[in-house]
This record gives sequence, C-alpha cells and structure tokens, in this order.
Amino acid sequence: MNTDPTDSSEHDNLAGQSAAPESPVADYRQYYGLSEDPFRDDPEFAFFGGGGRRALLEQLQHLCQFSASLLAVLGKSGVGKSRVALELANSFQFDDDICLLTAEPGAGAEAVLGQMARHFALSVDDNPSVGRLLAALRHFAQIADEEDRLALTIIDDAHHLDEKTLGALISLLQGQDSTGRRLHIVLFADSEMVTRLDQFNMHDVLIHDFDLAPLSLEEATDYLNFRMEMADYMGPELFTEEKVEPWWRRAEGRIPRLHEQARRWLLESVSARASSGRPGERRNALPLVHIVVIAVLLGVLLMVFIYQGDSGAPERESTTRLPESRETQTLTLSPSNEASNRTELESSAESEPAAETVQTPESAAPERALPESPSPEPSVEERPEIPQPDEASEPEETSAPAAGAKTPTEQPPSEEPAVAQASSLPDIPEDEQVLLSWRASEYTLQLLGASSRASVDRYIEAQPNRQQLLSFETLRQGKPWFVVVTGRYSSTESAREAINDLPEDQRKAGPWPRRLGELHGEIRELRGL
Repeated sequence: MNTDPTDSSEHDNLAGQSAAPESPVADYRQYYGLSEDPFRDDPEFAFFGGGGRRALLEQLQHLCQFSASLLAVLGKSGVGKSRVALELANSFQFDDDICLLTAEPGAGAEAVLGQMARHFALSVDDNPSVGRLLAALRHFAQIADEEDRLALTIIDDAHHLDEKTLGALISLLQGQDSTGRRLHIVLFADSEMVTRLDQFNMHDVLIHDFDLAPLSLEEATDYLNFRMEMADYMGPELFTEEKVEPWWRRAEGRIPRLHEQARRWLLESVSARASSGRPGERRNALPLVHIVVIAVLLGVLLMVFIYQGDSGAPERESTTRLPESRETQTLTLSPSNEASNRTELESSAESEPAAETVQTPESAAPERALPESPSPEPSVEERPEIPQPDEASEPEETSAPAAGAKTPTEQPPSEEPAVAQASSLPDIPEDEQVLLSWRASEYTLQLLGASSRASVDRYIEAQPNRQQLLSFETLRQGKPWFVVVTGRYSSTESAREAINDLPEDQRKAGPWPRRLGELHGEIRELRGL
C-alpha cells in the first residue's frame, strides 16, 4: 500500500513525456507564455469540473457526510478517477479524518486495514490480526462520531483488493446508525467492481455506484484548453474539435494519452516555426507589450501622415471638426482679420458650393448664411413637434401594455398544455406524468437508482411511505436506469431539512436534492417529448 494518489493504471504512454528533451519543453513554454508544462503528469494540477466531474464530486461530498452507504466510483482505466479521488479528499475540512490510499496488486486485508489504522494514529500491535484492526477502526469511528468529526477512507485502484479485503471493509459499515456519522468508505475502481460488490448481497449495507464516463470530443477539447489556461496561457484557444478529434479517437478515453498527443503537438508547432521561419499556429514571437507599443507607434505615424496631407486646408477642417471652438476664435479676431477671414470663406464657398450648406450655418458670414439657414432651421424645429403625433400615439402605447398584459397570462397556460399533452400520452407512466406536472424550479429527493425495474418495484413496495414514492426511467451510459424520488420542495434547503423526516432505511441510503428541471429533461429525452 502507498498513499500516492496517482493511479498507476493511468501512467501508460507517459514514458515518452519523461524522456523528451528539456530544451524543447522550455521552448514551447516560453513561446506560448506558459508558467508550467500544462500536460505533465501532475495529480495536483487544477481540477477540471466538466464532463460531469463537478456534479459527481458534489454528490460524493453529500453522501460522505449524510449516508451510511458504501460508495463506489467506477470507470475505465485512465478516465480520471484518481484525480476525482484526490479532489474529494482535499475538499473536506482540515479537522476531518481523511485517509487516501492506493491499493496495489496482491494487497491483503491486514495491509489495507493496517494502513488505515496507522493513518488514523490508532494504537495497535506490531502484527495485529484482521479482527483487532476491525475493532480498533470501529472504536475510532465511534469516537469521531461523538466529536462530530468526519471519518472517511478513500481507496483508489480498489479493483486490486481481494474478496477478503472487500468483505472486511463492508463489515465496517454494518450496524451503523441512521445518521451515517460514522466511518465512510469510497472505492475508486474499474467497471467490473460492481459485479464483485453485488456478490456480497449484504442487505443492511447499501451500495451507491457512480460511473465516471470518458470525456466526449467537446469535453476533451474544453479540457485541453482549460489546461492551457491554468498554465497562464493568455492567447486565443489553440485546440479545436477538428484538431483534437484524431487524438481523442486514439486515446479511447484515456486522459494520459490525450496529454501526450497535445504535448507532442505543442513541441512540433514550435519546432516547425523554428525550421520554416513561418509564424506558429497563432502565437507571435514578440512579447505582447512589444506588439502593443509597435501598434501604437504605427498609429501615431499614420495620424501624422494624414495631418500632413490635410495641412493645405486647415481652416476647412477646423470648421467641420470643431464648430464651437471655431466660433469662439472668430470672436477674438480683429476686424481686419475677420474681414479677410470672411473673404476666404466666401471664396472657398464659391469654389465648393456643395459643401456650402454644411459650413455656412457654422461660419461667421451672416450675408451668405441667412439665405441658407431657414432651410435647416425649420427642419430642426419640426423635429420637436414630431412628439406631438407620438403624444397622440401614447394612448396606443398605454393600450399596448394592456394588450401585452394578456401575453404573460397566456404564457403559463402555453406551458401547462405541454404538460397536459405529456400526461395524456398513454405510454408515459403515471409517476412520470406527476413529475412532469411539477415546476422545473422545484426540488425532490432522490433515494435510489438501479438498473432493474423489478428491483425498484420491490424497494418501493417494502417502504412504509410507498404512497409518497415516485419512480421514473432514464438512461445511464445508453442503458435503462430507474430512479426513486420522494417529496416536492421549493428549495434545496427545505429538501435537506425533510431528510430527517424520512424512514430510517431511506435516511441511511443518503438521499440528496435534485432539481426537477433536470428530471424533466431526462424524462422528455427518453420519451421523445
């Protein structure tokens, strides 16, 4: 056993990374302005919450505190289970007792339980038996419960555990009270682990299994760009779905292989630019500050060139650009200068009659401005009179809200018929019709999820509040999945408070609030609504 959180099964195809020369790595880090290698094997790298990983983490956090169930996160090798396990361990408070282990092939019950006892600083013999270790761990869990501390064990690569070790771990969960504030265990393993766990058939220990799916093409693209951003890359996104698709297909869901492909492309992009002299994929060789300074200098030179080209007509530009300052200048001129200025304006007006109508209202020559001024002035004065027809149309605006006021009252019925239409379809179960009739902004409590309709029906039939339980069908990894829920609540807080009112078996299952809008989407997608 060891406490290294890195999944050993996720290290394949990384040997090429460690063997790569250091200088090309430094080159592409400098070229793209990176503070670190975004695709090196670092379990402490920033956590990517896409691909359902953030939602899974929140569910695990809730169940670790309020459930007495055995939690199992299952998925193919390399999909990122180890990173979720580490993030889960780091997400709790400092004073909680969190033990993160990585199982190794051939590890027996004595080794696993002994590692847990040493991590929790329990006093045991040098070579304690499995029974003594179990007794010490149960006593420790009871003390943690009395001190209101969380005692949690997370085991990565749990598929390496043998049947005896799995049985010993499950026995630690037997006999816990309904509050679930005892020892909690989360296993991260390959998908085949669920079959092994079902073989124990312990009725007093519920098993919650979660499937960690591989990243889709869109999620993989977002993931690679996220890694670049976390390494302080400030440029435009480098990775697109078109570029990532061949890497994604070759990776087959294994994130380390995706890292290798992206890292190799970064090295090749820098090498290609150095050999061909062409600009890289997007990044410029000059620093960003230098580029901005050069752009500003070019802009200044361009403005100087424009002003030099227009220096032959300074008076005309001053009248068109700054009419108010032009008038203030004419007030300070002497009569002789004013006369000469007027003469220049008249001569320019004769040479450019088309521009005369624009300049004469702003010029100081009343002799030529008066004949022209009445034409624009009435048009300016008529515009304030235009609101008079608008004032006449104000009753129409006031009546428009009255007409528009009908639309808000008609919109809710437009949604209700959709629900009524769904409920009128004969192939939709009655429970799903009830759920669809509830508001999407409300919440309910999920109690159970199973792959068998018969198992769900037996569970509901055995519950004392079976009249208050509802079930619906959805898809999980393309296969039917049946979920049991109860209650209708306005917020997550009221839903969590209602957990204390549930029967003991349901409280032990660790229910958690779910937004009805999410359930509506799953039901409609399955039913084709």
